[in-house]
Amino acid sequence: MSDAWEQAAVVPNFWLEAVEPLRDFYMEKLAFKHMMGIVGKDGKLDFAIVTLDKALLMMGRPQGAAEGVEVADASRPVELYVYVKDVDTYHAQVRDKVRIDSPLQTQWWGDRNFSVKDPCGYTLWFGQTVGELQPPPGVKMI
Repeated sequence: MSDAWEQAAVVPNFWLEAVEPLRDFYMEKLAFKHMMGIVGKDGKLDFAIVTLDKALLMMGRPQGAAEGVEVADASRPVELYVYVKDVDTYHAQVRDKVRIDSPLQTQWWGDRNFSVKDPCGYTLWFGQTVGELQPPPGVKMI
């Protein structure tokens, strides 16, 4: 296995009807690497893990009845934030392969980031810390 097991602090697991379309999207459009997969009795993937830098994403088909596993046009209530080594280079690598939802920009909290939406409706933010936290006027931080 990869060193990624030791690097990832939180690993989301997507449950969906078919693993291949989502895994292929992450690999072909977002440059994730296939780490491992488990093939089911029907010859299709039951489970897969993809990686990008220190991020791990798991995806699998539920073994029993489950709600919310179908591909959805609507946004999902969970967004993922993935830190990458060089967000400008990564943005240049993927921008012609996927629709960018939020443009690449530097935020007041010191991150430079952009977002995309995957085929299941999850928003993924890709970012890199490039500066110090500088709250805008009127923002009260505690």
